[in-house]
Amino acid sequence: MDLDNIKKKWQETEIKPTIDNEKIQKMISNEGRSAFNSLIRYERIGIILLVLCIPMIFALSLRHTPVIVFYLFSVVIFLAWQVYKFKKLRGISLSEMSITEISGHFYWYRKAILKEFVVGLVWIIFFFILFGYFELLDDTDYFYKHLTILIISVLIGLVLAIAIYKIVYWNNIKKMELSIREVQEFEKDNK
Repeated sequence: MDLDNIKKKWQETEIKPTIDNEKIQKMISNEGRSAFNSLIRYERIGIILLVLCIPMIFALSLRHTPVIVFYLFSVVIFLAWQVYKFKKLRGISLSEMSITEISGHFYWYRKAILKEFVVGLVWIIFFFILFGYFELLDDTDYFYKHLTILIISVLIGLVLAIAIYKIVYWNNIKKMELSIREVQEFEKDNK
C-alpha cells in the first residue's frame, strides 16, 4: 500500500529540471564565444581600415572633384555605420543577457550585415562607374585602353567583397547562431 502511494505521488509530481541563466550561458560553446569575439575584432579592424581609407584618396591623386567628394562622403558614412555596428555588438553581454535577448541582437546584426553587403556591392559598382566616367572620359584613347582594367578592377572588387564577407562575417554568424539554437532547443526541451 505504501509503495502504491509513493508511486502515485511520484507520478502526480511534475519534476522539471531547473536551469538558471548561469547554466545556460555556460552552454554557449567555446566556438560560439570565439565567433562572437572574432566579430567584435573584425568590426574594430573595419573601423581602423576605414580611417586609413580617408587619406588614400589623396594618394590616388584623382583629378575630378565629384569623385573625391563621393569617395570621402562614402568613407565618412561607412565609418559612422561601422562604429554604430561595433557599439551595438559590444552591447551584447553573453554572460548577463538571456538567450532570447542575445538571439534578438544577433538577428538584427545578421540583417544589418546582409544589407551592408548589398549596399557595398552597389557602391563598388557605382564608384567605379563614376570613377571611369570622370577619370577616363577626358581622353578617348586613354579610355579605351583602360576600360578593360576598369572592368577587371570592378570584378576583383566584387569577388574580394564576397570572399571577405563570407570568411569574416557569415561563417562567424553561423557559428554563433548554432550555439544560440542549441541553447534554445535545450531550454525548450526542459520546460
